[in-house]
Amino acid sequence: MRSLVPILFFIFCLCVGFKVNERSWNGQLFVYVGEDRAPAAVRALEEYSSLDHKVLSRSVHAQLLAAAGVLEEPTRVGVSLGHPLVNRSGGGKEFGCQVQEHSGAYDHIEMIFTGTGVSEGGESPHMIVRALCRSQNDLNQLDTIWIPKADMLAAGAHNQTLMAPGNTTVIQLESMPDQWPDSWVLLSVRLYRENEPEESLMIDASKIRQARPELLSINWKDQK
Repeated sequence: MRSLVPILFFIFCLCVGFKVNERSWNGQLFVYVGEDRAPAAVRALEEYSSLDHKVLSRSVHAQLLAAAGVLEEPTRVGVSLGHPLVNRSGGGKEFGCQVQEHSGAYDHIEMIFTGTGVSEGGESPHMIVRALCRSQNDLNQLDTIWIPKADMLAAGAHNQTLMAPGNTTVIQLESMPDQWPDSWVLLSVRLYRENEPEESLMIDASKIRQARPELLSINWKDQK
């Protein structure tokens, strides 16, 4: 009987191990945090307990854009995007952007919007928004990127580059006519590292349409 104890104990450990592995997202998902990208299972990190496990079945562009939205305030407008987990070349996943004190795969985000209802020489105007890529409070969402709408309207419709309050967001207007468009529609999103801009994740218009059939647009007409 005593000889069976080690065998039974071994079988018990295998069963427990199987259940733990099964609950750890098929034993596949690891999120790399810190500069050395040391791996740690998300389920074992208390500070990441709010991470939505449903992201595992979604593409990166769906994670980023499916629940994206626009927030309007009296003097500014904010763009809210989801926070994607991205694949690593060595296997596993890592946070797309900075999480609390940990760096992510990318540190900047660029959004390009196209204006509707106006054009300059047959070319639609573009608004390029570059900001820090980070998720400080909600792991499932990137920090809202605020566009100083009132300041821009006061400056008038023309090609210009301006810095949003806080000096972390830059807005560039190109191919602008002498009047504002009715709205700005999201055309593309790019995540990149400032010191390695060629290493980027590009979400083009077709992928945006796949992620959300409804256009993500900023109404610019009401306050002109």
